[in-house]
Amino acid sequence: MDVSLNLLNRYVKVDDQDPASFAAKITSIGLEVEGMHPLARGNNMTIGYVKECVPHPDSDHLNVCQVEVRSGEVNQIVCGAPNVAAGQKVIVANPGCDLGEGFVIKKSTIRGQESNGMICSIAELGIDQRLLRPEDKDGIHVLDENAPIGEDPLAYMGLKDTILEIGLTPNRSDCMAMTSLAYEAAAVLKRDVTLPEITTKGIEGSGIEVKVETDLCPFFGAKLVKGVTTKESPEWLRVALLASGIKPINNIVDISNFVMLETGQPIHMYDYDKLQKKEFVIKTGFDMKDTMLDGLEYKIEPNDIIVSTDDGIGCIAGVMGADSTKIDENTKNIVIEVATFDGPSLRETARRLNLLTDASQHYIKGALNTANSLNILERCANLLEELADAKEIYQTVSTPLNIEDRYVSVTTSHVNHLLGTKITTDIVAEIFSSLKFEYNLDGELFTVKVPTYRNDITMAADLIEEVVRMYGFDNVPSTLPEMSMTIGKRTDMQAKKHMIQVLLKNLGLHETLTYSLTSPTMVEDFNIFHKSQPVKLAMPLGEERSVTRKSVIGSLLQVINYNQSRDIKDVNLYELSTTYSKGVELQNLAIACTGEYQGLPFKQISYKADYYLVKGFVETIFEKLGINDARYQLERVESDNISYHPGRSAYIKVGKEIVGVIGNIHPLMEKKYDVKDVYVAELNLTALLKIKTGKVKYQPIPQYPSVTRDIALVMDENVPTFDVCQKIMRSSHKLVKSTKIFDVYVGEHIEAGKKSVAINLTFQDDKKTLKEKDINDVMEKILKAVEKEFGAVLRG
Repeated sequence: MDVSLNLLNRYVKVDDQDPASFAAKITSIGLEVEGMHPLARGNNMTIGYVKECVPHPDSDHLNVCQVEVRSGEVNQIVCGAPNVAAGQKVIVANPGCDLGEGFVIKKSTIRGQESNGMICSIAELGIDQRLLRPEDKDGIHVLDENAPIGEDPLAYMGLKDTILEIGLTPNRSDCMAMTSLAYEAAAVLKRDVTLPEITTKGIEGSGIEVKVETDLCPFFGAKLVKGVTTKESPEWLRVALLASGIKPINNIVDISNFVMLETGQPIHMYDYDKLQKKEFVIKTGFDMKDTMLDGLEYKIEPNDIIVSTDDGIGCIAGVMGADSTKIDENTKNIVIEVATFDGPSLRETARRLNLLTDASQHYIKGALNTANSLNILERCANLLEELADAKEIYQTVSTPLNIEDRYVSVTTSHVNHLLGTKITTDIVAEIFSSLKFEYNLDGELFTVKVPTYRNDITMAADLIEEVVRMYGFDNVPSTLPEMSMTIGKRTDMQAKKHMIQVLLKNLGLHETLTYSLTSPTMVEDFNIFHKSQPVKLAMPLGEERSVTRKSVIGSLLQVINYNQSRDIKDVNLYELSTTYSKGVELQNLAIACTGEYQGLPFKQISYKADYYLVKGFVETIFEKLGINDARYQLERVESDNISYHPGRSAYIKVGKEIVGVIGNIHPLMEKKYDVKDVYVAELNLTALLKIKTGKVKYQPIPQYPSVTRDIALVMDENVPTFDVCQKIMRSSHKLVKSTKIFDVYVGEHIEAGKKSVAINLTFQDDKKTLKEKDINDVMEKILKAVEKEFGAVLRG
């Protein structure tokens, strides 16, 4: 927010303050001054009088001027402005004048004629070009005839000003009003605030009616002013707006903008004569298109707050007025609107229409002082009478203004307890008085009447904040809080998640961090854990980041696409992130691999990413978590699954709950995400980390030898070999320590629809040496078990 010290000086005396020192004082109380700059640039400048102006003998567009730059001192200046003429009072930049950005005026010779300075336009003084009129850029600026020769033109024009760039925190939106900021300056400087005198005027018979048909408008007031004259604003008003970053238009528009600067209350004005019915109805429910002040057509939706005139759109409340009721050069009679609208509703409308105007920002940020609304209407009317020659001012018509006084109590003891200070009651009282807070003091109990413009003060802690910022943060002693000593460490879940991250990094995977927001068209892709609806953002930046994701796989595929499109083929990634749906929040671990995982080129060894690689990662994680392979099972995904390849993917189930998935992404998804040959896994860590696991137990190295046997089982092709191996382990009464599949054969000598699976079994007993009979007995039990459950028989 840009703050003009000259404008602030209208309300509290600051013109005797060094700008840098004053900026430091304001910053110390929480209003951070992020920068400062002069409104206009230029030193060694004077008001000059053009005594003579003749055409340049060697140019068709230059003039040679004799300019009195100081009393009795006349310099020759060559000027190319088309509007320069003898008898004018002008702005002269004398030799040595620095106009900024390395532009220093020097004595020179222009086409044979000596030139000792430059006659300036407003545009050459460093003021924001967007705020200037065309005449300010096209020619020199001509001062009025009373301008004193030899004096500083910037000071005479009111342009000798310093602008403070203040970064307001969200809770101090009240300081968007100059009067509120003045109270802050007055408090830090121990001075009084001077507010403009307001005269209440009003004759009866305006004929205006106001109706509010929505709870989104707590107050609406209108005031009729007749007989105004639209013209250029006086120089003081134009400069005040320029210094605040607002482009002057005409006196009517400028008055509304000035009052908003002064009070923080947006003002809207209607052309009274363009209204057929003299009625303002504030409501919602419109679903139509209409043209606004900027000449563009906008779509009005039922949730938008509308000030309706003549049964149509008079104004999109707090955002922009309609073209049908706008003020123009022929306007004579005006209706002034001062209202309070619901900020969140207005923000939604403004963002959707891309109309985040200065006025809408005041509503959105809560910079209003609704209790002062009637005075603000009178202030506008007073200025219209003063600056626009208003002839008739009618009584205000408004909804009831019921603002209850707010009181907050705090004790000195509470202040010191929270701050760790020893501030006296007298100092607290002095601080409240400097802030112009009314209060009642009973012992050390302060009962403070909260000013109506301070919407941020609602409880004792807020008053304590006021005390500490005025007392000075640097004056608060540094003390350590009293607390019991604790050892900082990760929780069990944090430790397990960290272990997984380190493990996957050690296995050669790269960790990624992607957006947790996605597009509605992608939110259901690869989702197997969330059953609820996705969480939608109330105000998304765009459609592609408008809902929270339910799976991390899609995000990893976008990373792989980014790499593959840049000819990086070998990509092995993982991400541990939170996924969301309505009422549900899960921790997910996703892995995605494509291309080569490991290789040794000079020996022609290359291990490509495949199902078994990703499955190996998952098994390693389970082993580290203490979840042995008897606790889970793999189940082929549905044949009609649209996210995962039905023949190359499987769910991981613990009991009946799906806790993960492993496999190849579906060809349709490869096309959608524009990737190739990607194998993925996704685990529901929220569920997995809740599984109870036994403590790690010491187990001595076996003393007795192991025995291996190879068997070949013929079974249906759709039987999962993982499940067969699990059955073998369970049927062996702990004698089979491990199983390894070393061959799967389909073809000649094997019945159609069948496969032969060769499995290596390792037998071992911790208590004795196994005999042939022991192994044969176990083998018999194993073969019966697999035949019964899977129809698997020993290959003949």
